[in-house]
Amino acid sequence: MRKFRIRKKKREPKLIEIYERRLIEALRELRIPLLMLHFSITVGTIGYMILSGGDFINSFYMTIITIGTIGYGEIVEGSDTPVGRVFTSFLALMGIGTFMTSVTVIIRIFFKENIINLYRAIRMLREIENLKDHYIICGYDKTSAWLAQTLKKRGIEFVVIESREEAMKYLQEHNIKYFIMEEPYKRSVLFSAGIKNAKGMVVNLGNDALNIAVIATARLIRPSKEEFYIYSFASTDGTAQKLEELGANKALVPDKLLATRLAAYIFHTSSAFISDLFDRIAFGEETDIDILELKVEAGSPLVGKKLKEMDLRKALKVTVIAIRKPEGDLNVTITGETKVEEGDTLIIFGQPKNLKKAERVLLEGIS
Repeated sequence: MRKFRIRKKKREPKLIEIYERRLIEALRELRIPLLMLHFSITVGTIGYMILSGGDFINSFYMTIITIGTIGYGEIVEGSDTPVGRVFTSFLALMGIGTFMTSVTVIIRIFFKENIINLYRAIRMLREIENLKDHYIICGYDKTSAWLAQTLKKRGIEFVVIESREEAMKYLQEHNIKYFIMEEPYKRSVLFSAGIKNAKGMVVNLGNDALNIAVIATARLIRPSKEEFYIYSFASTDGTAQKLEELGANKALVPDKLLATRLAAYIFHTSSAFISDLFDRIAFGEETDIDILELKVEAGSPLVGKKLKEMDLRKALKVTVIAIRKPEGDLNVTITGETKVEEGDTLIIFGQPKNLKKAERVLLEGIS
């Protein structure tokens, strides 16, 4: 009876493993110069010890200054004899050969593989492994730079993935803490950016095809739109619709978004302050005030409670300003007598720190 063997699928190596392998391979090239240096020091020290009758310290010191072509004089007894000087001459020539070989190898390593940047990348990837509920930004341009600045203000950790070498200097100039210089559509790169523990992703590669590739790969890893949010840019409304069908929670057309924001000011010139305030809140520019959307799930202790029973303004220093019903209707005429029902989404207004506390307390239930 023929036996069939099931071949296990080969595990794709992690990016940090690839970098570590490259670092080890680069450092291996230092073996030859290190062996040559060790051999030269050993031969020189033993030779001078024979000439001096066993003076180890001075023999070792004489070897170092000879190989290093420093030459402070003949300090070892017997080194000023014809035999000693011939030995010193050969040792000096050996030292020059060792020095030239070492320099050549080191320069080749640094041109072939920047060891310092490689080491920094490995250390950065180890730190990224410990991140949780962070965001991944694919592509770094002026828009991404503004986004990064806003996330920093809110204290939200993020990882930038960018493959263009010219973007490296901008990442360093803007003090981006975590970044990976690789193609963002690769699974190994997304895993290295901590996609398993991330809260969401922003895809901004300036190319619809590349955006699609990244979104498709990300959704294969994190399929749930409720657990992992993907926001992307698109060139047209049609492309935006396709990106959302492929897995993006929201795809935005930058030109349309800018025009819509400007139109909001035109339509609300008489209430400029309020319009501007809500505009800044919506776009994350207001750091002192924010809005939280909290969905009331089935079985929540909030179901059936009146707003006055919760007394959120006194207990948590936040205010429920509206309730969105499951069918999509928005109720802005709420009072203390308004009851919370299953499937409702509470629109809560307040300071960010109070909103975070309110979210935690409300999800656990108010006693």
